[in-house]
Amino acid sequence: MAPVSATYFDGRAARPHAVTLDIVDGTASVAGEGVDRRESIASIEIGDALGDAPRVIRFQDGALCEVRDVNALGRLLAAHGIAPTTAVSQWEGSIRWIVSGVIAFVAILLAAYWYGVPIAARALAEQIPVVAVRRLSDDTLSVLDRRLLATTALEESRRTAIDRAFNDLKLPAPEGTEYSLVFRKSDVLGANAFALPSGTIVMTDGLVELARDDRELLGVLAHEAGHVVRRHGLRSILQDSIVGLAVAWFIGDVSALAAAAPTALIQASYSRDLEREADAYAVDVLRANGIPLRHLAHILRRLEEDSGGLGTSGVLGYLSSHPATPERLQRLEASSAQ
Repeated sequence: MAPVSATYFDGRAARPHAVTLDIVDGTASVAGEGVDRRESIASIEIGDALGDAPRVIRFQDGALCEVRDVNALGRLLAAHGIAPTTAVSQWEGSIRWIVSGVIAFVAILLAAYWYGVPIAARALAEQIPVVAVRRLSDDTLSVLDRRLLATTALEESRRTAIDRAFNDLKLPAPEGTEYSLVFRKSDVLGANAFALPSGTIVMTDGLVELARDDRELLGVLAHEAGHVVRRHGLRSILQDSIVGLAVAWFIGDVSALAAAAPTALIQASYSRDLEREADAYAVDVLRANGIPLRHLAHILRRLEEDSGGLGTSGVLGYLSSHPATPERLQRLEASSAQ
């Protein structure tokens, strides 16, 4: 095999020397501009082959050779029975390892997305100050009032009766949690209810009109209170706005989160685990207040029937973000039978 071209550095000065590198009888020889040295192959360190990056051969006294023609060096080493000695070199040259690495990388990204982000969002949601949560919720309601919501058409006596019944509920919640119920009309959202992170719960006229018993509405409100207690809405916003999360966490500015909050809260599709948590909370509340669980199951079923089985009521209804799956209904009905 012909010698390969290289650049030699003596380890004392930055001046490069153009040399040739050859291997004869287990000895590496370097010859060129004022350089003539021979070293046993066993005494030098041959760097890994990493794509088209130059390979570096290091000598014990700190000198080194940089070889840009990595293919020529590879052929020279192979001709003398010198194979890659490190796992990195072997992996880099193996299609199987490259493909496996890509698959592993994609798997790690997916795992981080499906598991890491929710875990991080849950932890950070507990750390955001109450004042920031209130501001976020107030800004979100203001945006929704301008875009999707209108003044309620319900009579004040009707609203007062529902609000009083809600306030009379015994709601186990962390210290400092305060709830407020507001009514809005929305042709876009239809029969709907959703909770803002601060504890404000918005209920539409359509949902009130769909209910046949106020205890059905209390079941929905208990479910929404469960989302507030578990900070599900805030966690959804954080998950959907990584940039906003970073800003809110490191700078204390919730403006980025506020921009994403209206869409995230209305269009969020809570996971089954989060829905189970909110349902479990609602079950505890209803039982503690002597309200049969069938009332919540009845209104969920009616919402599904009202949407034609499509999971929405109107254009964007309650079930679009709170899927009343058969599993949820069966679980509620099974709990009511206990």
